[in-house]
Amino acid sequence: MADVFPALTDAEKKSKKLRICVTGATGYLAGHIIKRLLAAGHTVHGTARHPASSAGTAHLHQMEGADRLKLFKADLLAPGAFDEAVAGCDMVIHTASPYQLDVPKGKEEELMIRPAIFGTENVLAAVNKSPSVKRVVLTASTVSVWGDPHERGRGHVFSEADWNITATPTAFPYFYSKTAAEKRAYQMCEEARGRWQLCSINPGAIWGPPTGSRTDGESVGQMIDLLSGAFWPWSPPLGVGVVDVRDVALAHCLAAVIPSASGRYLLNSESTYVLPTAAKILSKAYPKRWLPVLKPPLLSLIVFGPMMGLPVNISRATFRKKPLVCVDKAAKELGITSYISLQQSVLDMARDMLAKGMVPAWKVPLAAPILFLDVLIMAGLLWGLLSLFKTVAA
Repeated sequence: MADVFPALTDAEKKSKKLRICVTGATGYLAGHIIKRLLAAGHTVHGTARHPASSAGTAHLHQMEGADRLKLFKADLLAPGAFDEAVAGCDMVIHTASPYQLDVPKGKEEELMIRPAIFGTENVLAAVNKSPSVKRVVLTASTVSVWGDPHERGRGHVFSEADWNITATPTAFPYFYSKTAAEKRAYQMCEEARGRWQLCSINPGAIWGPPTGSRTDGESVGQMIDLLSGAFWPWSPPLGVGVVDVRDVALAHCLAAVIPSASGRYLLNSESTYVLPTAAKILSKAYPKRWLPVLKPPLLSLIVFGPMMGLPVNISRATFRKKPLVCVDKAAKELGITSYISLQQSVLDMARDMLAKGMVPAWKVPLAAPILFLDVLIMAGLLWGLLSLFKTVAA
C-alpha cells in the first residue's frame, strides 16, 4: 500500500517559502492542504468559525511544522471577516463553502446560493484589500461543469471549457451555487485587472482518509453509514467522477506554487457508481459488516430517496450515467499524471476512521424499510398484472 500521506513533489520542495491563507481550515480537504504546505516549509494562516475549539483543530496543531500555523476566526457570511487572515499573505487557497444537497423548497437562495456567492465575494474582497496576494486557488467542483452526465450528449467528454447547463436555483441549488460562485470568482479576477491570478480546482466526489476526526463532512458521513450498516441493503448507482482527497490537496498546492498555472483544472480518478462500488470493496475487507452491495431501481429512488436526503432530480439526472472526463490539462500543467485508485481511497479511509473510533458499531439501516416497501410494491404490481391477465384470458 502506498504512503497514506504522499511525499512532496519536486515543485513543492523547490518553491519559495510563502505565507498562504487557507480558508475552512478545519475541513476535510483543507487539513490535507495545510499538511502539505507546512511540510513544504510555508507559513499558513488558517481560518475557521471556531479556531479555539480543541476538538476541531487539535489535528492541525499536531502536524509537523505547526509552529508556522496561525488560526483566525472567520465566518463566511460576516463582511470583512477574512481581512485579518489574508493581510500580508502571498496566496489564498479558498476551500470554505456551504454544502447541502437536500435544500427545503423556497429556501434555496437563503441557505445555499447567497452564502456560496457572498462567501466567495467576501474572501476575494479581502484579497483585493491586500496588495501582497498574487494568486488565489479556489476549491470548485465538477458540479459546476455538469449536472447530468449526458446533458451535452451521451458521448460528450467534459473538459474545463464546459459549464453546467442543467442547474437552476430550484432544480439543483447546490450545483447552481457552485457554478455561480466559481463564475463570480473569475469575474472578480478579471475586474482586478491582473493584480492577482486565479486557479480553480474541479474535483468530483472526494474520498480518502481524513486528517482529523470530524464526522460532519459528506464523504466521511457516507463512509460511516456504509460501515455501520445505515445504508444496508442497497446504495444508489449514481454516476459521478471520483478522486482521492490527497490528490485534490496536491492539485491545490501545485496550482499555488507553479507560476504558469492558470484557470480551471478538472480532476478525476475514475467515473463510477461510487457508493455501490465502495460497498463492494469494503465487503471483501470487512465481510462481517452489513454493507449495501445491492442497487435499487430508479423508481425506488424517486419514491423513497427523499426520505434519505436524496433529491429526486439528482437521482433522475445521474442514475446509471457515468460521466466522461478529460483531465489532460491537470496532467500537462500541474504534472498530475496518475491518481490514487478508488480501492485504495476506500480502504485507507476505512482503516483510518475505524482506528480513530469514528465509526459506531451499528446504526439503524435506513434503507431496509424501503427495501421492504419495494418488495410490497413489486408484489402488488405482479399481483395486479396476474389478475389482469386472468381477466383477459377469461
